[in-house]
Amino acid sequence: MNDFLKQDIFFFVTTVAVVVLAILLAILIIYIIKISKDVKYISHKAKNEADLISKDLSDLRENVREKGAKLKYFMSFFNNLRKKK
Repeated sequence: MNDFLKQDIFFFVTTVAVVVLAILLAILIIYIIKISKDVKYISHKAKNEADLISKDLSDLRENVREKGAKLKYFMSFFNNLRKKK
């Protein structure tokens, strides 16, 4: 075999390997982009839900303060009634 034929085979095999690796890299990049979009969507949903939960807890805390104060006066009223008897 002469040297030119060996070089041609080497460059052909190298070219095929580079093309295959480029195709695999492109596929990998496409999957990474799809996964990053899903992660962005999920994190956005989680952020919105966390904000809603925070608002619900804030509302619950406010209701407990209001109703707790009313309950405190209600309980003190009944405690005063029991003490008078």
